[in-house]
Amino acid sequence: MTRTESRHSFFLRIFSVVFLLPLLAACAGDPPAANVPQSVSFEARPAFRIPVAFVAVDSHFTSSGRAPYVEHLHNVSPETIARSWAQARLVATGGSGTASLAILDGTVISEQLDKKGGLTGVFGDQLDTRLKARLKARLTIEKPDAEGNPASWTANVDATAERTILESASLNERDEAYAALMQSLARQFDAALTAEVERSMGPVLR
Repeated sequence: MTRTESRHSFFLRIFSVVFLLPLLAACAGDPPAANVPQSVSFEARPAFRIPVAFVAVDSHFTSSGRAPYVEHLHNVSPETIARSWAQARLVATGGSGTASLAILDGTVISEQLDKKGGLTGVFGDQLDTRLKARLKARLTIEKPDAEGNPASWTANVDATAERTILESASLNERDEAYAALMQSLARQFDAALTAEVERSMGPVLR
C-alpha cells in the first residue's frame, strides 16, 4: 500500500467513527428502567375473613380520558390498586350478607410546573412535572346482627400521593416516577383502610 493509500484509509476510518457515534447513541435510546415494581400486589398482607356470601367491587369512578388526567394511559391505576386490594385482602367465608368496596375516585393528575428564570432557568435541571394521585373508597359490610336485624358497617379511606419529575428525565425515568407513585399510593391506601377496618368493623370480623 502506498503512502497516499494509507493516508486515505486512515481518514476513512476516522470519518466512519465520527459518523457512526451519533447513530449508536441514537440507537441506545433511554437507559434501562430502574428496578421499580411495575405492578402492585397485596398478596403478602393478611386477609380479612368476613362471614358473608361474597365480596364485590363496584366502581363509581369514570376516568375523563383527557389531560391533565393520565390514569387511563397506564396499566396500573388507583382503580386497579383498589381491585387488587379487595381481591387479596377480603375473603368471604360464607353466611348471609355481602361486602362491597366502592371506588369513588381514582384520578392521577399530571401538573406542569412553572420554570425559574435567570441563570437557574438556563443552566439548572428544574422540576417540570408533578404527579398527584388520589384513591377514595368505601368498604361496606351488610349482614344481620346477632339478633337477626339488618345491620351495616362502613370503613372509608381517602388516600393521596405525589411525585415530582425533573425536566431532564427520560421516558423510562418518567415511567419509573409513575410506578413509584402507584407504589406509594398503594401503601397509603392499605395502611389507612386497614386501620379503619380494624377500628370500625371489629364486631363483624370476629
